[in-house]
Parts: sequence; structure tokens; C-alpha cells
Amino acid sequence: MSGDKDLILQAINAALQSKKLYPPGHPSIAAPAKRSFQLVSTALITRRKLPIGIVDDSLVFEDIPIHDGENRYEDLYQVMKTNLVESIIIEKGVKEIELSNVLELLSNDEVLTGSEMKSELQKLRVKHITIKVPEEKRGMIEIYNGALDVVKDVMGDIRMGKIPDSTAVSDMVEEMEKKVLSDTNAMVGLTMIKNYDDYLYTHSVNVSIISMALGRHMKLPKDQLRALGVGSLLHDVGKTGVSEDIIKKPGGLSAEEFEKIKEHPVFGGKITSRMKEIDKAVVHIVSEHHVKYDHSGYPNLDGEIHPLSHIVSIADTYDALTTLRVYQNPRQPVDAIKIIKDLIGKHFAPEPANAFIDMVGFFPIGTLIRLSNNEIGVVIGITLGKNERPEVRILYDGEGTRLGNDKIVNLIDEQHSKVNVIGSVDPLSKGLDIGEIMKKNVIEVEEEQEKKSA
Repeated sequence: MSGDKDLILQAINAALQSKKLYPPGHPSIAAPAKRSFQLVSTALITRRKLPIGIVDDSLVFEDIPIHDGENRYEDLYQVMKTNLVESIIIEKGVKEIELSNVLELLSNDEVLTGSEMKSELQKLRVKHITIKVPEEKRGMIEIYNGALDVVKDVMGDIRMGKIPDSTAVSDMVEEMEKKVLSDTNAMVGLTMIKNYDDYLYTHSVNVSIISMALGRHMKLPKDQLRALGVGSLLHDVGKTGVSEDIIKKPGGLSAEEFEKIKEHPVFGGKITSRMKEIDKAVVHIVSEHHVKYDHSGYPNLDGEIHPLSHIVSIADTYDALTTLRVYQNPRQPVDAIKIIKDLIGKHFAPEPANAFIDMVGFFPIGTLIRLSNNEIGVVIGITLGKNERPEVRILYDGEGTRLGNDKIVNLIDEQHSKVNVIGSVDPLSKGLDIGEIMKKNVIEVEEEQEKKSA
């Protein structure tokens, strides 16, 4: 191993050792951390990155195994093993504070998962050091809640006058996208979660899931699907520039207040245009999601509406219609579909609107329905091409008695061929929270998947 690598490892090891021996702020901590940065910076003059890893219990630097590394650089080795760190990659442009923060993070006793490590690095504004740890398998509800946290953090940054980092958003959308592609019905079911107090955040996540599901249904290429997911997750960030008194006002808005609301797409577009590594399509989506197909709506737009903006406009409307708001009762999904259908060619572009109706079917996921045998259940799955015969979680038997254990029936199965859907039922008449039912459904779906893979 060349001398500079040995010196770098010695310095990093000494810096980690000092953090164990001395209290925070002690001069003996600062000196080895500073030397580590100086050596790393010098090495990066001729390199793009410096990867340090553990492979088969051996310390590896730039793909070269370091014999006896676990003894010579014991503190570095043990910190990486304890924290399950597979590799530390230091990239050109690293700042001294970034390296110092990473050494501090690794010195903590708490072992972080992959998503937790990413979150901590983002909070510390570490952009030039990557720490790879094994990714934990997160369930759909955890992913949904993680997306809520990302939206809250982004909007919190904007309220503080900061331009948000796009990394957390991109990572979250990538995770959501995988689940939407593999478990579309279950993920779309989670959009029935309607939190009145956190409406701005749940609405953003719901719109992103619905938009990506529709993008998948329309067979959009991966880059467009990713931009669609990011743009839809961020579509309402401009509302951070509107007073909460207006956002949450009970009753109708005054003309002046509505004019303030109408400013949010422009403000959101300005914010997203300043975020690093953001696809231009994202800015279009955020700026245009309230511009209708016939160019009514707001803001005024002279040019063409971006195709992805049409998709988000549909998802935005559908989730808003089916949510309890201060000024409206929620529409049933079947009624929301009728409203969208009636506005095709006016408010909504024909191609994505018709694709949306084809995707959600006659009775969309989350619809409470009555069957011809008088049983009542909630739609949990749609089979494309057989939209009139959904998969249903039966909640009430034919006598109207609430079942102790829900049963799942799929109306496309031969044994249910004589059972048809009569119509929808208002969940409020039964005192049901459809969002909670869909959460339960997701948990059972994932438990079944685990059994099959075991």
C-alpha cells in the first residue's frame, strides 16, 4: 500500500480514537480530524474519490486489501463493523466540516439503518461523503410515513428561507416507485389515508402515488416516471408561501384570499427551479398543476402544458375530491370519477384522463360497495380488463352483521361468477375509516408475501 493511503488511514483512525478518549471540544480531537482532512484533500487532487470498505472482514482501501488492517487501524475497523458500514466513499470537493461531522456520526454508539444514515447525512449537509450500510426492507406503510416526513422537511426548509436539498426527495421517490411498480393496488389503497390535520402532507404523498401509478399504467419511460414522482410529491410546496389562516380557513375564501392561493404554483416553481439536480419537468409540474387542459385555471400560460402536468392535475383533483376539507364533504371515489369524466376535454387532457378511468375501474380501490348477495366490502384490487369485477375485502355479511374476521373475495374467480356489484355505500353511514382498513390490508398483503418468500 502506498504511503499516502497509510497516512490517511492512520489519521482517520487517530481521529476516531481521540473521540473515545477525550470529551467534545478537547484540542486533542480537533488536531487528528484536521490532519485527516488535509491528507484526504491532497489525495483528491489526483483522484475523484477515496473508497474505504470492508470485504470479507478485511479492510479495503481503493480496492486494495489492507493486511492486518483490523489491528493496525482497529478504531476505524471496529467503528465500521459496529455500524454495519460496508464502505465510506469520500469524494472530490469534500469540506472539512463534512469529514468532521461524519467522524462524529460514526463515533456515536447508535447503529443506524440505511434510511436513517441517509437522513442523518442530509441533516448534517454532507454531500461529498457516502456511507453505505445494508438497506433494511421497509414496508409500504413505513415508506408512506417516510414520504410524509420528507415533504414536511422540504416545506419546513422553505418556511425557514432555505432551498431544500433534492437528494432526500429523489431517494424517497425511488423507494415509492419500486412499491408502486410491484404492489400497485396496495399502494394506491394507502391513498385513502386522509389526515385532516396534516392534509397538505398526506395530499402531496397521495398525489405522488396516484401519479406514479397512472404513469406506470401509461407505460412512461423510467426517467419520466421519476420526474413525475418528484414533481407530484413537490406539487404543493408553493403553499408554504400562503398564510396557514387562509389554507385552513373554514368556509369560503374571499376574492383577495383566493388570489393569494392562486400564487402558490408560481412560488413553488421558483423554489423548485433553484433546487439542485431537479429535472426541468418537475418545475413544469409544480408551476402548471392548476392549469387546465383548455388553459383556464391558474396561472396564465401562453405555451403548451407539459404532458406530465396533465397527469398530476388529474391525481391532484381526484385526491382532493375524495378528501374531507373545511369547505366540502368527501366525494365517494365513484362520484369523483364521474366528475373527472365529465370534464375530459375541458379541464383534463383526454389521453391521461381516459387512462386514469381505465386504471381505477368502475369501482376504484377504496370504494365501499354492496354486492348482489347483500354483502358489503371495500375494493382492494383491480384486474385490468375486468374492472367491473374487483377484489373485495368483505366487512359485512348478507344480514348486515359486521364480520369478526374480514374475508377476501375476487369477483373474477369462477366461484363468485354469479355475484355482482350493485353500487357504492357511504362509509360514514357505517362509521368506517377506509384509510385504516387499507392499512390493515397492506399489512396482511406484506405478511402473505413474506410467507411465500420464506
